[in-house]
Amino acid sequence: MAVEVTWDKNVCIHSGNCVKTLPQVFKVENGKFVIDPRAAEEDKVRKTVAACPSGALRIKE
Repeated sequence: MAVEVTWDKNVCIHSGNCVKTLPQVFKVENGKFVIDPRAAEEDKVRKTVAACPSGALRIKE
């Protein structure tokens, strides 16, 4: 089972780190931010979330 990732749009500073690092997981489709954590290995998703400079991305445990 994939981890669940949450995103707080009010905290996000749109640095784009997540989209650049794991574009198969974090992407913009039809103007909406989409997160598909099943599209990559869990450790890669966790590392990308941990690298979010604003803390807008979180792993829901």
